[in-house]
Amino acid sequence: MKFRFSHFEFDCEALVLTNNGKVFSLNEKPAKLLALLLTNAEHIHSKDEILEAVWPGREVTNQVVFQSIGHLRALFGDDAIKTFSRKGYQWQLPLTEVTDDEVPSATSPQVETPKQAANNDNNEDLSIPSAPEDNIATDTPKPAWPLAAATLLGLLAGAYFFI
Repeated sequence: MKFRFSHFEFDCEALVLTNNGKVFSLNEKPAKLLALLLTNAEHIHSKDEILEAVWPGREVTNQVVFQSIGHLRALFGDDAIKTFSRKGYQWQLPLTEVTDDEVPSATSPQVETPKQAANNDNNEDLSIPSAPEDNIATDTPKPAWPLAAATLLGLLAGAYFFI
């Protein structure tokens, strides 16, 4: 089953994402999540449902779902996937199912990374951070000082009220 949305096309069986005929490299787990969201776009998918479909039989935390959703939102925009509090996630962009008759036959599609596509398409950032399949965390460390500052403020406030 193939779907077209925005300027993308996604093959849910082959887990192949294309943008204007150019094939994007997409990690397996975010690709499986995208396939799940697209094949049943009117359904709100719970975290448990996503974990069972994308990471079957594996013990992983909910964080991998959040990270995969974040990767897809980075690629397609924040409005592509809606979060329903305490319910789950749902695909929001208009979809068109592509039949085999509509698919142009490409003898050798050019495979490019999202970074290369971003350099080729008016510097539009379509990159997906690359990461290992099961740990989709980015290598960019988050600053620790906001947490330290908040902790220090909490301790000072607590000390003020108890003294």
